[in-house]
Amino acid sequence: MTKFGISHVADGKSRLRWIFIASLAGGLIGANALAVTVTLGSVKDATLISDQLPELALGAAYSIYSGRVGTQGNSTLRRGLMQFNFSSIPAGSTVTSVQLKLYMSASQTGTQTVNLQKSLLSWGEGASFAFGGGGAPAQTNDATWWNRFYPSQPWPTPGGSFSTTVSASKSIGGVGWYTWGSTTQLVADVQSWIDQPQSNFGWGVLGNEVTLQSVKRFDAKESGANNPQLIVMYSPPPANPADVNNDGRVDGIDLAIVLSAWGTSNGQADINDDQLVDGVDLALVLAAW
Repeated sequence: MTKFGISHVADGKSRLRWIFIASLAGGLIGANALAVTVTLGSVKDATLISDQLPELALGAAYSIYSGRVGTQGNSTLRRGLMQFNFSSIPAGSTVTSVQLKLYMSASQTGTQTVNLQKSLLSWGEGASFAFGGGGAPAQTNDATWWNRFYPSQPWPTPGGSFSTTVSASKSIGGVGWYTWGSTTQLVADVQSWIDQPQSNFGWGVLGNEVTLQSVKRFDAKESGANNPQLIVMYSPPPANPADVNNDGRVDGIDLAIVLSAWGTSNGQADINDDQLVDGVDLALVLAAW
């Protein structure tokens, strides 16, 4: 008997063999057979400081700050900015997990919530440097409270332009490493930046802006050992679309995945992307065998 163009031998061993392959394929549908994990360091970071003019910045400093300082600092706000480069991840990859690790090196008060929110506009990192969070006179291309690129490219609204959607939140207490765990929005952010690199403006690191002395200090890329780390897990695009489970070869597992999804719109088994798993997809697997 022939079904889907495949001759099935009627003996028991062959049936068991096909049952085994189909069961294995079912477990592999949607699986990440060649998942890759990379750890990326930040390529740019800065702090926006809400002091009045002249403009202050921390483009080349060892730290970024998030929250509100105390009365000795005029009760002003600090907003961190951070950006990563995803060019090492192949175009067409599918992001499955994103985690951000930052080292919090100084704090004025107890536990505070710190959010990550996408920056909606590009911004610069100049040569301004200071050891503390008070900032230094802004240098060319610094991001400041007033300018995306000092001195002549202002933010539409002072203080930066950020998405209202929180990509991830973390409660930050005492000194140490903190990890913003993977969320649907973090994954979506990084996926969009891989698919459209020109839209990658990084995240704002935004803390408690109401309570005095809520500010948290995080080590920046200039700090050395404790620089920011973004851990991204992704599935690279298959070299051959017929390699359905993306294990580097077209074989019985791919065939079984197609057969088990027959007549559905399963995205993985729909090799030609016509919203139906059918004879065309089967023929593509057999042609690439």
